Amino acid sequence: MALDTLIAAGAAVAAIVSALYAYRSADIAKRALKLSEADFREKHDSLMPYLIDAVTWKSGELRMASFACSFTNGATTPNTLIRIDLVIHVYDKQGAPSEIILNPTTGSTPPKWDLTPLPIPLNLQPRSTISGWINFKLPKNLYEAWRVDMYQILALTSTGEKESLDAYILKTIADEDE
Repeated sequence: MALDTLIAAGAAVAAIVSALYAYRSADIAKRALKLSEADFREKHDSLMPYLIDAVTWKSGELRMASFACSFTNGATTPNTLIRIDLVIHVYDKQGAPSEIILNPTTGSTPPKWDLTPLPIPLNLQPRSTISGWINFKLPKNLYEAWRVDMYQILALTSTGEKESLDAYILKTIADEDE
């Protein structure tokens, strides 16, 4: 019987050592997964947009809308804004909602402002911020035919993420301020 007891005790010790080794391996795997998830989040951190200012102004006979924006890439990898649109949410005279989608225009910026126009596509280096103007030519009859509810800047990144900035009121720069 002593031999049977010794074999059972040896098997019990082997089972306990095996359980401790499995627990230790599971703990190491859990820590490795947490590190891998943190690394993934750092590489693919989202883009953070910020609206600095929004104005309307005249450039010759054209009515322009300009938005001073800041885009921060919090990721450890580069990101690109491949498209930026202005979506104007409007209501017609009967109260039916609709949207007007405008592409940015290049050229001049509002007078007496220090920011430069943002180029589209906009390349953002890792952990960097870029600020500047995005300009849009407004339709001539915008304020006569529709009631504007909201101006929304939609940015599409190279990773397929969509970011938006909303403005409800645009400051008007008078002609004499130019």
